[in-house]
Amino acid sequence: MIFCVSTTMLGIGPDKQMTKVKGIISEHFSNYASGKMLFVDVNSQEMYVMNKNVVLQTFQISSSKYGEGEIPNSMKTPLGVHFIAKKVGDDADINTIFKSRVNTKKKAIPNSQKFRDKDLITTRIMWLEGGEERNSLGAKSSMRRYIYIHGTPDEDLLGRPASHGCIRMRNIDVYALYEFVEEGTPVVIWKDGYLKPDVIADLPEITPKLSKKEEKKAIRLKRKEARRGAANL
Repeated sequence: MIFCVSTTMLGIGPDKQMTKVKGIISEHFSNYASGKMLFVDVNSQEMYVMNKNVVLQTFQISSSKYGEGEIPNSMKTPLGVHFIAKKVGDDADINTIFKSRVNTKKKAIPNSQKFRDKDLITTRIMWLEGGEERNSLGAKSSMRRYIYIHGTPDEDLLGRPASHGCIRMRNIDVYALYEFVEEGTPVVIWKDGYLKPDVIADLPEITPKLSKKEEKKAIRLKRKEARRGAANL
């Protein structure tokens, strides 16, 4: 996969920051480092695109302007291990506006006042589900809270908290990222002070052949098995 590079895309960050990110992954998330992985650093408002523990690209993002947390209706960005449960937006044009994950066939103009502060979802959607009890059970489920990685017309606000809970990206960047990841790709949303929980569920295997109802059932069963196995250790 070759990323489509925009002139506003961040380059690979300073060595000190790379060392910090790799250290966090080695200490807490090494079981996800053998393949593709996204690491979202809320502190720096950056996303690190990784494969086999190598940083391929760094993107600016915006997490929630309301802070971090898993409380329903709080509009906060959930922390911890997630995975991409569903990809939405195949073949949609860049800047296409989605409503309830449906292509409206309309387009936003980046940084236009006409589209400012409307929390629009554009270009591509990567719908996240939590991989821990704190962000996957009941009303705290990131999927039930509709937490996405998605494009935004408010590109000039990237690099600082500005979203309503989701992870916002520049449209050309989310377009490229969408082609790189698959359903099931791990996503870690990190903030300094976040502590790894005692139990992190194994990532479920998601197959496109399953219906939505079957997918959800398979995810629940996989998590239940993972927690049961951890309890027996």
